[in-house]
Amino acid sequence: MANVITIQTLVDGAQNTVVKVTGALDTSNMSSTAIVDPATLVPVPTQLRIDDIEFAISDQLELRLQWDAAAPVDIVPLAGRGEMHFIDIGGLQNNAGAGKNGKILLSTVGWASGVQVFSLILKLRKQGV
Repeated sequence: MANVITIQTLVDGAQNTVVKVTGALDTSNMSSTAIVDPATLVPVPTQLRIDDIEFAISDQLELRLQWDAAAPVDIVPLAGRGEMHFIDIGGLQNNAGAGKNGKILLSTVGWASGVQVFSLILKLRKQGV
């Protein structure tokens, strides 16, 4: 078997987007991969903000979320299981600076052996539509 990553857009509405990402890693860590690209959404936003994150991750792994840019900027590291809610503070804004394109990247660290799994749900708000 090889690493299997599945990315699903569950909601692509006028203002909101919900993306689900699942992974089963059995050979190595996941390299940096775009899991959300605003250019594929309808209507196309200029950028996205993150309002909520739900996650369940094998104990050996850590997920690393980043805003894509000339020099990608960390959003938040995730480990274990849980939920994070940012809507009360206006969401997590894309502060990537030079070369930002609105994409959200995901990579993993910590894979050493066996099959390690994760599930991630991002609730996003479209901006600039």
